[in-house]
Amino acid sequence: MELPESLLSIPHRRDVPFARLTTLGLGGVCKWLFEPGTEEEARLFVKTCRVNDLNYRILGGGSNLLVLSDISVPVMRLNMPVELRLTAKGVSANASYSHTALINNVADMGFSGIEWAYGIPGSFGGALRMNAGANGGEWAQTLDQIRFLTPFGEIVEKVPEHGDFTYRSSFLADGHIALSASIKLVKRDRESVKKTMNKFQTKRRQSQPVGRSAGCVFKNPPDKKAGQLIESVGLKGTRIGDAKVSPIHANFLLNLGNATPLDFWELIQLVRSKVYEIHKCELELEVEVWDENIADRPLR
Repeated sequence: MELPESLLSIPHRRDVPFARLTTLGLGGVCKWLFEPGTEEEARLFVKTCRVNDLNYRILGGGSNLLVLSDISVPVMRLNMPVELRLTAKGVSANASYSHTALINNVADMGFSGIEWAYGIPGSFGGALRMNAGANGGEWAQTLDQIRFLTPFGEIVEKVPEHGDFTYRSSFLADGHIALSASIKLVKRDRESVKKTMNKFQTKRRQSQPVGRSAGCVFKNPPDKKAGQLIESVGLKGTRIGDAKVSPIHANFLLNLGNATPLDFWELIQLVRSKVYEIHKCELELEVEVWDENIADRPLR
């Protein structure tokens, strides 16, 4: 694929294995990885792709992603210098911030309000896009303003409105790219904040597996828990190749070391089919699946 010279002026790498870019540690090859270090470079990427009718994909921290094939279209991953600054209501952070580092640094500053997010991997931008949540909290509850890039290459800043964020999704999934966001926080004793974070982390370690995964694979259906449904049909510990349903939390699929993308795809299909067969409940994917051969891989 030949790309416009203006696009090639943005920092980029060629032929990067997705095994290095995702928490699952597998996938095909990213043929073109663009890593803009400024908002202007990100704008240039989007506008150039639009003008030249180029499809593209956006990569965050790779913690909620299953890549099944090589990806030949341009992939953009923001690589802006991390910045955390005080605002009238709390702090503002850019989308490149490591999610874990953000939670820790906010606590070190003596702020409370996002302890619930401690332990969620990935990037801040990715967490915003999927409205990440845990322990009764989610990002939609704590945002003051969000700054983002539209599919037309325009930078917009707005106060989130009703409907912008839903369960494990947001308006950002419609082609918008988070650049930064300001978070509503309250001052609190640092040690007290850390104590709450440690409590949530202990709970996470006791209820979730350690190892290479993409986090929860399926969304919880209304009034149900996906992990409980999977466990109830006897699939805990089920294995295809080196892909395995966690025996600790059945909504986690693990890469035991040498799993292939198709191992995971087949295991996902097995889980969905079995749950539907017994409970007549269609499990919806929470992980994002990238596949340039998706037409050849029907989900059911």
